[in-house]
Amino acid sequence: MKRSFCNSLVAGLLVAVVVPGVAFAADYGAVFPGILMDKVIPPTGKEAKPQVKTNRPLKVGFLPTAMDTYYQRVLAGVKEEIDRAGGPSTIQLLVQAPKSQSATDDQVRTMEAWINERVDAIAVALYNEGALEPLIRRATEAGIPVFLFNSPVADDPYYVSDIGYDQSDGGRAQAQWIVDNYKDKGEVKIAVLEGLPGPHTAQRMKGFNEVLSKYPNLKIVAKQPAGWVRAQGLTVTENMLTAHPDVDILVALYDEMALGGLQALKARKLNGKIAIVGYENMKEANDAIKVGDFAATVDTGAKEEGRNIIRAVEQFVMKGEGVPKKIFVAPKTYDAKNIGTFDPADYIYVAKNTK
Repeated sequence: MKRSFCNSLVAGLLVAVVVPGVAFAADYGAVFPGILMDKVIPPTGKEAKPQVKTNRPLKVGFLPTAMDTYYQRVLAGVKEEIDRAGGPSTIQLLVQAPKSQSATDDQVRTMEAWINERVDAIAVALYNEGALEPLIRRATEAGIPVFLFNSPVADDPYYVSDIGYDQSDGGRAQAQWIVDNYKDKGEVKIAVLEGLPGPHTAQRMKGFNEVLSKYPNLKIVAKQPAGWVRAQGLTVTENMLTAHPDVDILVALYDEMALGGLQALKARKLNGKIAIVGYENMKEANDAIKVGDFAATVDTGAKEEGRNIIRAVEQFVMKGEGVPKKIFVAPKTYDAKNIGTFDPADYIYVAKNTK
């Protein structure tokens, strides 16, 4: 009886996102390993429609908010999946990165150029959704499907799929690690390095606070923006330690800021004494866990996100099949107990062996 109910529930989830005239893959999990079906939402009906494009190579634009370590890992996954799909003769990858996270004008110019060029698909990470929404609509009306990635707030009705993970889940994972390790240790004081004001910071803090609020002994005593960068992570941590020298845990919403915080702790000989909980599992953060300078970091599956971008393009543009409106996977927390299970090849592009 239970099995019958579960089968019906899964079938219902799949049927729930079907719209007339649009073909959808029968089993999302077979195409997108680890997809969280509870995150899938129905299409709006305003998206571009699936199509079978026979021109080769397909021109696919890749437009992050900046080319930092996170997006380098996403790009590595994109490249590996292009290799699997047939290489540059099948998909020509166009990569443009703004000069900074907040350089929305750069993204606008790139989107305009790609629409005028009539590329076959665009993958874009949003920082300022309002500025890019008209261009997503223009692209859609021109028959160019737009796929979002690492975009925490995606209210635009015209994008085909939002690919990545739930940003609030990342914050929850950080908080859950603290709960699991500190809930029975009396009063615990926490300082938080936030990113730039905006949806990424807001969603991560939303998830973090949802978990932490259930444990009154776990207290945030300080939080300040540190701009996603190491230098600000250093100076902001120094300021917070001066105001709150009895902090027990330093949380950062991105590992670059956490690594700056580590510099501040080392200057005071506090590394290993104040627990650092990072976000993204950068290689330096991974190494810091191994030597005891970091306590934990959350990996959000950047390389798999890149693979899923190309899988979605392949399904939608090459096979003419629909894809889920959200293709999200679950973040994973690494600490000293499981850091040895992480595959270092996840950090880099591994070229396909053609021999």
